[in-house]
Amino acid sequence: MQIGRRISLNAIRVFVTVARTGSLTAAAGELGVTTGAVSHQLKKLETELGASFLNRGNNFVSLTDAGEDFYQEVGPAIMLIERSANALYRQETEISVQASTSLAVRWLIPSLHRFRALYPDVRVRIETGSAQGFPAVAISDVSIRYFRAGETAEGWELLERDLSRPVVSQSVFEKNADRRGSALRAVPALQCAAGNWDWKLWCQTLDIPMSELSFADQFDTDDAALHACVAGLGMVLAPSILTTKEFESGALVAALPEYAPVEIGSYRYQRRSESRVVRRFCSWMDAEARSLNSHPSRPIIDAPSVA
Repeated sequence: MQIGRRISLNAIRVFVTVARTGSLTAAAGELGVTTGAVSHQLKKLETELGASFLNRGNNFVSLTDAGEDFYQEVGPAIMLIERSANALYRQETEISVQASTSLAVRWLIPSLHRFRALYPDVRVRIETGSAQGFPAVAISDVSIRYFRAGETAEGWELLERDLSRPVVSQSVFEKNADRRGSALRAVPALQCAAGNWDWKLWCQTLDIPMSELSFADQFDTDDAALHACVAGLGMVLAPSILTTKEFESGALVAALPEYAPVEIGSYRYQRRSESRVVRRFCSWMDAEARSLNSHPSRPIIDAPSVA
């Protein structure tokens, strides 16, 4: 049986690049080699196949009829191989993560330097948006969503429970330190959830009448409300995952330390890919959440969960 001649796949790739760019110089630049190396591969290919593929001029090249026919045959195959290889490379070196603006700027982004230290070659793209604007189906490699307590979260893995308690600025706390329970009336509650469902659940769980609260300004994100809280405009119901920096610096403290935090929801994630980089990123997030739970400055204690 006659064995077909072995043709250099690299030489074919060089030919396809020259045919596509129409220039030996441009092809050399794209391939990262010298023009002489490109010319050598082309001559080698023509010799192996016994055909002339290029018309060579002083400053240009063009395809012969044989070259055009060969390009039409092998060009799509070479480009498919390159696209597949590039896609595989991106799978292992790039990851896109979707999260709410508040979670991204208050926890995920400030923590990314630790992921970078572990995997310096991986590039992370963060896509943010409001919780209300998020699609029901994840469109990124990893999507992080907030679920209210009792909301169905099938197919989503737990990242962190939302154990929330009212927080205030240090100055507001000191001003009302001697009032304790009466601080509920003295310090206005800032609003950042539709219909104040979070405050309602907190009051219901602790058997506190909603009439005990006086509501003030309203904000469209937790991040904005917490900035207002730091500025002394009132108290916000917030979990530690969003307030770690402020508690460490002393900018925020628990407004009502006599009340245990309440589980009003959870942060959960879903992954669209099982690539190695996605698995590593999710494992890193889980470790970060566990670290947050054991942090000495975490301003919460064991709390009852809400069904």
